[in-house]
Amino acid sequence: MAGELLDPDIERFLTGEIRTRLAALAGAEFPAAKGHVSNRRWTPPAAAPATPPPAWQVIVRDDGINDVDLSLGDAGVGIVCVAGSQDNPGPAIRLAKLVKAIVKASPRPGPSSPVAAVLEFHGPYPVPEDSQYEQRYMTCSLAVVSTPL
Repeated sequence: MAGELLDPDIERFLTGEIRTRLAALAGAEFPAAKGHVSNRRWTPPAAAPATPPPAWQVIVRDDGINDVDLSLGDAGVGIVCVAGSQDNPGPAIRLAKLVKAIVKASPRPGPSSPVAAVLEFHGPYPVPEDSQYEQRYMTCSLAVVSTPL
């Protein structure tokens, strides 16, 4: 299998990075115990459907990796930040700005990050939706490093 490469799990990396860095940067406003960072929107547990939703959410979506060369790929990522309300969009705006800063700071040399560079970043943009929460959406393109099988 010489030459075979495994693409990084960018959702897992970014959700962990966002969860860890957000707790350090904005613990008082966005405490980990009251939030949800995942690759899926929060849903109440089947065993406890009346569980209240988290105060804020960050949803990271991997849009796939286009191979650039043998070890480098271009990963498309979509991120939704949910917080506050349509009458009070401030928390969603602040959350989205923090998440954007965290993702932009994720490239670093070495094995602790598969992100080599941020190639593009768009947003955050408001998401018009019938929801009680305010939402912000952003996309980015990340140069990511694959690993040998």
